Amino acid sequence: MTSDRRTRALSITEDLVREYSRRGNYHSDAGTSAALGLSGLVVQGMQAAGPAYAELLDAWGDAFLEHGEIDVRFAGVVYAGDRIEARVDIDDDGHAIIEVVTGNGAPRPAVVGRARRDLST
Repeated sequence: MTSDRRTRALSITEDLVREYSRRGNYHSDAGTSAALGLSGLVVQGMQAAGPAYAELLDAWGDAFLEHGEIDVRFAGVVYAGDRIEARVDIDDDGHAIIEVVTGNGAPRPAVVGRARRDLST
């Protein structure tokens, strides 16, 4: 069995976070996030997982949309201004390991999980 590592990076700006999030919460309002003791706008988990999902779609296409599963856990906070990198290891059996990391210098996990697509269809 072989494995193909796919990567995709994204620099998340405050504008991207605000466009993805509704108004008036710690995702979109700096005053609300500061009042909670947070150092900036918090990126929503699904937004942080997006680059990994995009790699799965590029690799598996419609087969993933029609007969795929994804199971992720949000393992760390991502802030506006962070750069994230999705690392997706896809094997020949239709399975993938997902890790999205963030951080300047020493990367730290933000999203971890697995995906699969049904090869019988």
